[in-house]
Amino acid sequence: MPPTLTEPLSGALHELLTARCRAERNKEIALAQIAAGNRGEPVPLTRHWTDLHPAAPPTPLRLTCENILADGERVALRATVRQGRAAWTLIGELRFDAAGRIVESHQTILEIPPPPAAGPTPPACTC
Repeated sequence: MPPTLTEPLSGALHELLTARCRAERNKEIALAQIAAGNRGEPVPLTRHWTDLHPAAPPTPLRLTCENILADGERVALRATVRQGRAAWTLIGELRFDAAGRIVESHQTILEIPPPPAAGPTPPACTC
């Protein structure tokens, strides 16, 4: 006789697989938001950018996702945002509804310090 799943086990397995699929879908949507931001489209992750940097020239943003985590309807990500020669770290959290629409978005921008200025090159050793 082949083994069969009991109702509680199959229900728990279904819930686990459904939650995992939703989390993966939400991560894909968040990464698509980054790609859309790179194309210059206003997206929840970059919509407030002009409010934060009104004096910045209207050069396109380049976003690079460094880390992304999903848990159910929430996605957290860390991205590097470049505009011209300036760079910032963006920490974002998105919350999705059951249909995959973003219903809440929070961002924090951290400034990346400039790299140290290159000093004079030391003379080559003639030993």
